[in-house]
Amino acid sequence: MKAIVCVEIDGVFAQRKCRALMMNIGLLLISLFSVTKLAGESMVIDCHVHLWSLTRPEGIKWIKKDDPVLFRDFLPANFEAVAKENGVEGVVVVQAGQSLADNQWNLDVTAHNKKLFRGLVGNLSEVIGRDEFAPLFASLCKDSRYLGYRLSGRYQKDLSEAFFRDLELTAKAGKSVDFLAGEYSLKDIDTIAQRVPQLRIILDHFGNLRLDGKPLDAAWVENFRAVAKHPSVYVKVSALFGRSEKQPAPKELDFYRPIMDLAYECFGEDRLIFGSDYPVTEASGNYASVLTLTRSYFDAKGPSVSEKIFHFNAVKFYAIPETK
Repeated sequence: MKAIVCVEIDGVFAQRKCRALMMNIGLLLISLFSVTKLAGESMVIDCHVHLWSLTRPEGIKWIKKDDPVLFRDFLPANFEAVAKENGVEGVVVVQAGQSLADNQWNLDVTAHNKKLFRGLVGNLSEVIGRDEFAPLFASLCKDSRYLGYRLSGRYQKDLSEAFFRDLELTAKAGKSVDFLAGEYSLKDIDTIAQRVPQLRIILDHFGNLRLDGKPLDAAWVENFRAVAKHPSVYVKVSALFGRSEKQPAPKELDFYRPIMDLAYECFGEDRLIFGSDYPVTEASGNYASVLTLTRSYFDAKGPSVSEKIFHFNAVKFYAIPETK
């Protein structure tokens, strides 16, 4: 950096010019710092984005054919435009269905833009606890962007030894598991976290609770608190609009505050991660509305908290590979 020196000219210091120069440089540095800070605040890693094509062999069974918003293709190009508009710098795609073939399909259709599509949470619900799990899992993990898988469906009655064997294999590979609570209860997930403490687990959608404006169910809260005691378990602050029983969902933060307060109390700022649930969010509002609503809650807790929720916790939990 070049030094700025006040020189004597004809026996008189050019103080005014020096002061003006210093002031202008100071203003420039402040401006540059502010722009950088604002840019940093706008950058988001969204850890819950779905992509799908209705032409896939198994389709997307949970979307009704008469749904005017969701019954169409949502491909990478659709979200690339959304990401650009909203300052999203990275995405963790979460497979929308349980098709085994769609694990590889999601990796393939996002391979052209690894800078944005940082990784995939696939779905191995059909094979967990079966002999087919290990070879398929090993094949998918050849791509460093395969971050783990989701268990959203349950194909075995009990939590068998084979089931735990595959979870231990997952942990040893450094991968994580998303749970969509329902088929697997919070008590099941509590048991799993006790049995395989080295496995990184995340509860999608606040543990998949639904809100109706009434106080949270006491039994559910007790189970939620029990799961939170395991340091390996995180919560995904995702599908905010989808938490509402009433649709289109309310846009007022106070409606969602009970579950957000509980999650923050139980998991703290280091074990919460943002996810939009795009494009399902489109049924109640656009992407910006859910991002703004979620930000309003965490921004009030300070910039360092927001940076964790919207960026750093995602990198830590999912072990997201660096982009070139």
